[in-house]
Amino acid sequence: MKPNFALSLSFEGIGLLHRAPSGWLLVGEVPLADDDMAGELARLAEVARLMEPQGILSKLIIPPEQIKYLAFETASRDPDIIEAQVRNALDGATPYALSELAYDWTAGAGMVYVAAVALETLWEAEAFGIEHGFEPVSFVAIPEAGAFEGEPFFGQSRHAQTIEAAPQVERDLEAVRVTGRAKLPQPKPAPKPE
Repeated sequence: MKPNFALSLSFEGIGLLHRAPSGWLLVGEVPLADDDMAGELARLAEVARLMEPQGILSKLIIPPEQIKYLAFETASRDPDIIEAQVRNALDGATPYALSELAYDWTAGAGMVYVAAVALETLWEAEAFGIEHGFEPVSFVAIPEAGAFEGEPFFGQSRHAQTIEAAPQVERDLEAVRVTGRAKLPQPKPAPKPE
């Protein structure tokens, strides 16, 4: 299963994206400075429910400032050896112990690309997504060009396991790319009195 929405978190605001064949479409944005941020997020969630009546499932896009990217050369093609190299490269590269990090890596052409984030950052993002009704099921990032191959995937959320009949979350090969604005559903007019 791939989530039908993505909630983009940043230090400026929150953006809701909807999956489309051409990429991702912007549904709406709420600045963090908005005096009624909770109310605006509730309205955004309601629009999402109108767009996908069968339910919202979202992946959370972690702010780039919260991600540690590393790259290094390797002569190995053995995933176990590369995994050990990744763990070695991350050890001491952040203020967190390895057990406090979620990370992803890709390898090709003699290079390994690593993205890591603190687990506490993921849990805070997950709590925010749940609180505002966006049903977060996984965590990802949008890397800058050359920092990572594909989409960094930090795993399934704990919340995903509580969603009834929610199958395993599949990762996307490509990072989120916004290709336009979503056509928002129009609310149904109230019936005319007889």
